[in-house]
Amino acid sequence: MGEVRQVTTDPHPIASRLLRPSWLEIDLDAPAENLRSVRQLVGPDRKIFAVLKADGYGFGAREMAEVFVANGADALAFADLNDAIWTRQRGVSLPILVFPNSLPDAASHVIAHGLIPTLTDLDEARAYSAAAREPCPVFVKVDAGLERLGVVAEQAVKVILAIAELPRLRLAGVCTHLHASAGTEQAYLEWQFNRFTTVLDGLAAAGLDVPVKLAASSPLIMQRQQMYLNAVDPGSMLYGVPQSFTVAPGVSLTPALRALKTCLISVKDLAPRDRFGDQAPFQVPAPMRLGIIPLGTADGLGQLHDGRVLVSGRSVPIIASPSLEHTRIDLTTVPDARVGDEVVVIGQQGAAEITPAAVGTRHGLAPHGVALAVRDRVARVYFSGNRVVSIRTRLGTESIA
Repeated sequence: MGEVRQVTTDPHPIASRLLRPSWLEIDLDAPAENLRSVRQLVGPDRKIFAVLKADGYGFGAREMAEVFVANGADALAFADLNDAIWTRQRGVSLPILVFPNSLPDAASHVIAHGLIPTLTDLDEARAYSAAAREPCPVFVKVDAGLERLGVVAEQAVKVILAIAELPRLRLAGVCTHLHASAGTEQAYLEWQFNRFTTVLDGLAAAGLDVPVKLAASSPLIMQRQQMYLNAVDPGSMLYGVPQSFTVAPGVSLTPALRALKTCLISVKDLAPRDRFGDQAPFQVPAPMRLGIIPLGTADGLGQLHDGRVLVSGRSVPIIASPSLEHTRIDLTTVPDARVGDEVVVIGQQGAAEITPAAVGTRHGLAPHGVALAVRDRVARVYFSGNRVVSIRTRLGTESIA
């Protein structure tokens, strides 16, 4: 039989605070600096709507909102109404735009918390008009070519004029989301943008004032200054997500993702196994040290590994496929590894590194999909500089003095 070794070393300073020692490290200074880069690009007069879709692209919508409020965002934009309401309840007074993601029945909740809904048709607008008791600011979204949400561009002038005439609604802005990425052809972008500006021109000709005109998301902010209009809504660039667009000259974006880490919870020696080798989960042709980490497919690890992890600054292979709660690693080349040792799945350890780009490429993830793939059962640990500021688990958030 193999020898089981459960020797505990000095506790890891972060793992010792967690009931389950697996965590995503997030740099709070990065989104703050990236927001300043957006301001540098768009100037002082354009409104910046900091986008917090998909739980702040996996980094935590609530924590990221606090960063953007403190560092000069003019407004916040959420897709999840729950996060928008929570943010308002925390005392944030900035305008909060809610992207289309709810039924018209949610109108009373949006209005009660002073949020700005994004409307996509006249029936939805009527529901908000009926629910409002005083003027309610609204945005209307135009579908300029993405073929997703919004009023079709050719019908938008007529629909928006009708919405503006409804009682107790006040048109605060008109927005669109252009189909854009690093490889999008200029002619295709211009076709979409021109469809949107044609709507704005039609509204102006009809005498309707549109306070906020919003079309430029991250790729356009980086490369299409002529499409800024008077407001922008950066998303992935605020989190320093690499390779999702071409970065403008002179602009540096800092990744918010520091690392995905865990700890060894079991280390044991396996003797060579010949019998039933083809039936076993993996082959053991020679003596092996086996390590177990408490990360598995339930945490998103099926899409979050590069086939290896880092232990004691050395790259060691993952054995077989991750299971629901755990993953096996081969520690044969790290004979001094012990229970409690740090294991890096994404990030740097010593001179060795596993990058988010390598993980994304291996599993076909879009650049912004790496942090999104880390399930919420994995603790989020927030840093400012090299200091831990707070730790969020499913039990709540702990501030670190």
